[in-house]
Amino acid sequence: MNSKTKTWLLRILRAVAIVAPFVWIYAQLDYVELKAVLQRVPYWVLAMALLSPLLPMAMQAFRWWILLRTAVTDLSLWKTIECHFAASFYAMILPGASAQEVVRAFILSRQIDYAVVWGSTWLSKLLGLAGWMGIGLLGIAFEKQLLNLGSFNTHILLLASAAILSLALIASFSKRLTRPVRLLSERFVPKSLLKTLTVIRDAVYVFRTQYRALAYATITTFCIQFALIFGTAIVIYGVSGQFFFWPFAAILALIEVTIVVLPLTPGGIGLREGLMALLFTRIGIGTEEVGVYIALSFLGTLSRLVGGIPVVLGRVSQTTQKSAPIE
Repeated sequence: MNSKTKTWLLRILRAVAIVAPFVWIYAQLDYVELKAVLQRVPYWVLAMALLSPLLPMAMQAFRWWILLRTAVTDLSLWKTIECHFAASFYAMILPGASAQEVVRAFILSRQIDYAVVWGSTWLSKLLGLAGWMGIGLLGIAFEKQLLNLGSFNTHILLLASAAILSLALIASFSKRLTRPVRLLSERFVPKSLLKTLTVIRDAVYVFRTQYRALAYATITTFCIQFALIFGTAIVIYGVSGQFFFWPFAAILALIEVTIVVLPLTPGGIGLREGLMALLFTRIGIGTEEVGVYIALSFLGTLSRLVGGIPVVLGRVSQTTQKSAPIE
């Protein structure tokens, strides 16, 4: 099979992965009941669905800024927020759950030493995943009976993932632990790429003594995730009249981990909605109510268009003095 055929096959599979969950979801709906649910939705829910993602997005930029400031003390918070929102705008059309982090790092690495940018990006990703693991386990502990996830062995999945992430996070701060991986990768990875990865590893290693920055970044991570859970809970309350918090903590944790492990579609679209439909109904939310929530969640996606403002104004392309490389 030649490369062109593989490319087209991957595109077809990706399109199927996006469309199939929506077909499955909306094929199950009773459209008379769906209309009734829509008529009951108050207008404030529309505003909440549209605007609630903006706060977590700004907090994600703040967390990144905290980590970057350990090496670039004069970095502007506003500049970091602009780059983060612009990356969110670009990531709307790029595949993979990590597309936003990759684009964000690329944009700012043109202005700041790339090792610092990519090292902080790696730490942000690990902290985010580790945070979801912890919150997910708490959700399962508090609401195990309501979630009724015994057959899914979700707690085992989250515990195993948390253990792997903890090891990866610890290894990130130790050259001794990463050295065997580096020696093995020398056989398979091109030297130019290996050199870049080595510099990034050294940048991550620098954070081992930045206890205050790591503590602030960890606290911010939990604030981000609680804001996402609370936003989901409020919108679901507006749609269904039922308020849940810890069940959504467990469900959203499982969804976020899954779309990172299986980066099949841009931003996890399709896969995320399919998992929502599968898991939300298990805690007593009606199928039609889930359908309305999924439709409303696309308003939240539109909030990423805010990131187009600095792009249109040309502020993202403006460069600043490049920081000194890490010694």
